[in-house]
Amino acid sequence: MISDAPRWEPSPFVLSYRIGEIALFRRRFRGLTLRTHFFDLTDDPAEPPPPFDCFGSGVDVIVTRSHPVRGSLPVVIIRDGVLRYVLARYTRYHTELAGDFETYLSKFSAKSRGTLRRKVRRFLELGHESEMRTYKRPDEMETFHGLARGVSALTYQEKLLDAGIPDDPDFRQELVNLAESDSVRAYVLFLYGRAIAYLCCLSVNGILLYSYLGYDPKHADLSPGTVLQYLAFEELFEEKRFRALDFTEGQGEHKRFFATHETLCADICYFPASLSARFWISLHRTFDRTSVGAAAVLDKLGLKSRLKRLLRRL
Repeated sequence: MISDAPRWEPSPFVLSYRIGEIALFRRRFRGLTLRTHFFDLTDDPAEPPPPFDCFGSGVDVIVTRSHPVRGSLPVVIIRDGVLRYVLARYTRYHTELAGDFETYLSKFSAKSRGTLRRKVRRFLELGHESEMRTYKRPDEMETFHGLARGVSALTYQEKLLDAGIPDDPDFRQELVNLAESDSVRAYVLFLYGRAIAYLCCLSVNGILLYSYLGYDPKHADLSPGTVLQYLAFEELFEEKRFRALDFTEGQGEHKRFFATHETLCADICYFPASLSARFWISLHRTFDRTSVGAAAVLDKLGLKSRLKRLLRRL
């Protein structure tokens, strides 16, 4: 039955039960996921129709991630024996890579352009191998991965969220395979010859995905993430190889700042309307509401940003 809908592919699905940024536990499901990029979808969440006939044949949940939507959707609805759960709704950002870099920079205010150029110039003028290097050939991937892993181990994303660049043979081989088809762009920022930031973008159908990034927090005063993003965009606009850079899921001021377009999207899950599914969804919603409520209290007390900074130093 899965072969009748070739864009839907088997993939494990995990519901993470969190308080703030901390995952307390996870529940795994056997999933079927739509792999089409959101650029190629309409804003109708029912298109393409999910293959509900796959339920009961090794599939617990059907998932569409980053599906464009027109506006708000009910968080949970049950219809014809299917429970639809809107796991998240968010704005997804991307930058079109057509045109030239100077035209792209014109989207920023004069003040922001001046600040960006000042940060980049200040960094590059440090000299002594303070620069960005690009990695895109198969024989460069091992070097890039080793440098990126060295930085990733220092980041809060890896220490707290287990979200650093993967350190396994399958991922390293994937980088090599993508590089063989010119489908990866990886960048490392060096300070005095030492790697302090990395950005790894994997390509799908000519669209670069903002896949993995991180920087050494000891050098936050130099804005290494901003400097690296600026220099990477400068190179990508000159190269004219890719249609766009998609900042993928997740919010972040830097994504909104550097993007040229934004799209309202939702992650949508479909379960059989069983008692088990209703329990896990109800519990997930309870955790979400608790997390949002706790965040609101911390924000009101002026402690939210302080706590985030503390957690990122752990």
